[in-house]
Order: sequence, then C-alpha cells, then structure tokens
Amino acid sequence: MADALYDDKERAISRHEARLDKAKVEAGLTATEEKMFDLDREPENIEVTSGIYVDRIFDVELRRTHWKADFYLWFAWFGPNVHPGENFQIVNGEIINKELVADTDVGDEHYELYRITADITKFFNISRYPRDDHLMTILIEDTKRQFFNLTYVPDINGSAISSRVKIPGYEIYTERLVEKGHSYKTRRGNLRLPEDYKSTYSQLVFGIGIKRASWGLYIKMFVGIFSAVCLSLLAFFVSPAHTSPRFSLGIGAFFASIYVISSQIPLASGFTLTDFVTATSVITVFLTLLTSTGSVGIYHHWSDGPAWARRLDRLVQIVFVVSYIGLNVTLAVSASLS
Repeated sequence: MADALYDDKERAISRHEARLDKAKVEAGLTATEEKMFDLDREPENIEVTSGIYVDRIFDVELRRTHWKADFYLWFAWFGPNVHPGENFQIVNGEIINKELVADTDVGDEHYELYRITADITKFFNISRYPRDDHLMTILIEDTKRQFFNLTYVPDINGSAISSRVKIPGYEIYTERLVEKGHSYKTRRGNLRLPEDYKSTYSQLVFGIGIKRASWGLYIKMFVGIFSAVCLSLLAFFVSPAHTSPRFSLGIGAFFASIYVISSQIPLASGFTLTDFVTATSVITVFLTLLTSTGSVGIYHHWSDGPAWARRLDRLVQIVFVVSYIGLNVTLAVSASLS
C-alpha cells in the first residue's frame, strides 16, 4: 500500500514537471508538430510578450473537478496590430468575464491588458487525499494564428500570484510561467492539408502548485477511527475471565470503525490513502476480536490457561500498537509531498 501511494506521488511529480517544461511532452499528450505548413501563413512570426497575475482563486471543488480564478493577462508586441487579446482562449476552461483594462498603440508598439474571470476544469487526483497535492494550470492559446505566425514570450518577471490568494486547506508551494507548443491530431477537416497534419499553436502555461498546509485535516478525518482502534486495544487490559466486557469493547469499536469508513471514503474509482487507513483500521479491530477469542479459549480450556492468556495479551498489545502506528506513519509519509 505504501509503495502504491509512493509510486502515485512520483508519477504526479513527473507529470507536473513535464507540464511546466518546454522541452518535455506530458504522458498521453501529442508531441509538438514542427512543420510550418499553412495555406494562409502570414509573412512573419510575431512574438508577443505575455504574462499573468493571479488576483484571486476561489470555488476550488475537488469533487466537481473545477476551480475559478480572477487574473490579469497582458500582451505586448511590436509590428502589425494583430490584437491577440481578441483571439485567445483558455484551453482548459471557459471565460466567464473578460474586461479590456488598457489598450495602447504607439507606432509599432502595442499593449493590451485584460482582467479575466475564468472557470477552469481540473481533474484532481485524490488518491493521496488528505495528503494530496495538485498542479492547477491556466492554459492560454491563440485561436487564429499557429505557432509560426504568433509565439508567446513569457513575461516571467512580471507574472506572479497575489499575496491575498488563499486556498482553504492548501498552501501554494510553486508557481511558474512557461511557453509550450500545443499540437492537435487533426487537420480539422481542411482537405487542402495533408492527412497527418497537426495544427500547432503557441500555448502560455501558468502553473500553480498547491499542497496540504498541515496535518490538521488528516487528524480530523481519522481521529474517530484511530479512537476506535484504541478502544479495541483496551480489551487486552480486561481479564479473559470477564468475557462480556472484553468483547463489548471490541464489538463496539468494530461497528464504530465501520461507521467512520462509510463517512470518510472519497468518491474515487481506485484505492486511496483514505481507503488504506480505514481498511487497515477495521482489519486491526477484527484481529483484536479474533485474538480475544483465542485468549478466552486459552484461559478456560488450557492447563495453566490464565498465565498463557496473560502472556498472549501482553504480546498482542505490543505487536498491534507497534504495527498499526508504524503502518499508518509509513502510509502518510509515502503519500505526502516533502
């Protein structure tokens, strides 16, 4: 289980690095096409210096797979007035509101500043929830001109996230602006183009890395089931001669853990950190009941049974406590981003 969580974390780190590295192609995406074939190609490539300043992030919904943001987006370039602000799109979301804040033309020097509110789709990976981390991205792309007609140049120094930006339960640990080519595996029905032609556009990528700010949510989520396991372990402090109270503790803890499981498991198709913690907890409670049954049997049916039952109780106390704590610490550390 720890290996599965650790491997998932390493794959996520690799995906995030590839997404924000101009030279790498993210797994599952189309490699950038470098052919400069365009029937309506303009005479020169226009380099547009672009940047993003995030002013607010809100409505982050892990289960509804989206988040919203207010941000400033600007374009500065020399040459023909191509108005990139009129033709851009957010590839992974939709623009809710678009306001032109500034528009300046001085000879061949042009500048446009927009304030954007966008609803952005993000399929959050919750396999390590509640020790999860995510890379949220804003993907800007021109809808009209391909990469050899218009190329974004990242304004790295001017791009940032406002100190006012807060995401409940998370902290921002990284931010990066990069330009990457984005190819589509289609000629979009244009019969004048080769069948294997891939339309390629310059894409401005602003990545925001977030991770859990503390262990607070983890403790709040599992304090109930950890308490149930502790309750089940109290049975070993009760003499096997007192069968009723000894089994009452274990049975009560078992049903308490089942209730906690039903309320904590997130909506996910695969196994998650939450699944692993709850499963190991209920199995531990079940094993305490099984061991108590053996201890009671030894107490009543073996010669020198009371002495052997006490030895068994002391042994399983140590084994269960050390194993349960060790396993849960290992799971949590394996899932957490350092």
